[in-house]
Amino acid sequence: MTAQKPTEIQEKQEDKKASLKRKAITKADLQARLEEMSEKVLDPTVGLYGPGSMSWRVNRHTSIMMGAGCANLLQLAHPWVAQAIDQHSQTQTDPLGRLRRTFLNVHTMVFGSLDQVLDSAIKVHNIHAKITGQVSESAGQSKKGSAYFANQIGAMLWVHATLWITGLRVYELFHQPFTAAEKEQYYRESKLFAFLFGIPESAMPETWVDFLQYYEDVVNSDELAVGEVGQQLVEYIFSMKAYLKPFLDRHKVHTAVLLPERLRRDFGFPTVTPALQKQFDFDVKLARTLFNVAPGSVKYMPPYLEACRRLEGEKAGLVTQFTNRLLYGQPLLVS
Repeated sequence: MTAQKPTEIQEKQEDKKASLKRKAITKADLQARLEEMSEKVLDPTVGLYGPGSMSWRVNRHTSIMMGAGCANLLQLAHPWVAQAIDQHSQTQTDPLGRLRRTFLNVHTMVFGSLDQVLDSAIKVHNIHAKITGQVSESAGQSKKGSAYFANQIGAMLWVHATLWITGLRVYELFHQPFTAAEKEQYYRESKLFAFLFGIPESAMPETWVDFLQYYEDVVNSDELAVGEVGQQLVEYIFSMKAYLKPFLDRHKVHTAVLLPERLRRDFGFPTVTPALQKQFDFDVKLARTLFNVAPGSVKYMPPYLEACRRLEGEKAGLVTQFTNRLLYGQPLLVS
């Protein structure tokens, strides 16, 4: 028997992983991942992570919201995601409401107890299970008239990557760089989050460095392509409420700087000139200064503060409940 060359073995492994990413995530798949994830949780009251985790360290900061536009547009650059949002969500009529629901689920998964995490995972899967349809325009790999479905491993893995990579980039921008060991821990923790969407570990890159390479490979491939639908959705997002226009215009600058150059251009965002970069750097420096002197209720996301109170056996304070209502439409998320 002829021994296989290392390159042949690697190619077969890559083909196998590519084939896996094209598969749908069934309810049985999700249940298997949730059982796998639950076995790794040491304390159901704490949930997936807890105070000593890299995930809480990154996601607790209000400053992470500066990356919301970038993460959102990275997702919209995937034609299936853009089609799903266009055909099945209320982005055109209620873009703020959609963002609220998205962050409500994400922050419940990060900061909630195990029961809250599981409930949110099942709810999100059931919503995604109904999101199927036909692509309305050709963009990149996606051809007009072809079928798409939200619960695909590859599409869900990309959405997962946009959240975790953007989150760490923004954290390091405002706070301090992670060491290589901290990045690996952060990435290991992210795999638990991926299980909540039914993504198997076998579909994920092995290390943080591999994860970054996967991200770069997707950004530079025709798996991402900004069509007319994606461009229209961006217009809705950055003009959702007239009274938010000054903030959204500024956030558009932040998003333009954070986006990869290719996607910045495809979305029709301005080139990052020295003047635009200076504006971005000023905002970051100003925010750093403000956060250094701000109280915890401003510095930290309300679900994090609520989760800390839960671990102390107490209910969230009135300020946290009020902020939750403003951001998510309800006073309590993870109590």
